[in-house]
Amino acid sequence: MSIRKLVKDTLSHAEILNLTSNGYVYFLKKSQDVQPPYVTYRIYDEGGEDWTENREVATNYYVQVDIFSKGSYSELERLIKEKMINACFIRTASVDLYEEETELYHKAIRFLFTQNNI
Repeated sequence: MSIRKLVKDTLSHAEILNLTSNGYVYFLKKSQDVQPPYVTYRIYDEGGEDWTENREVATNYYVQVDIFSKGSYSELERLIKEKMINACFIRTASVDLYEEETELYHKAIRFLFTQNNI
């Protein structure tokens, strides 16, 4: 399974989608007309984790999930962390931000996933 599909399937849980404005999660950026709250995700880095006989047999994927909201996003944050961790992602960092230009609260959550390629 591709890492993008795994992340999308994990984030497309009904409990998460029900808390977004249109029941969808976006790769890289939202559609133009979508109102908050919404969720985007990206793979911001990947690299070999293990090799055998000059062949990469495990890959680390570094994933960021972003929540954008006009108000509290606590329940959405809790569910995203829960679902990603249950899917074997390791949470590595998170930060609370405020986007002055759009007046949106922004939560960025980073995860690590190691995929065996054997």
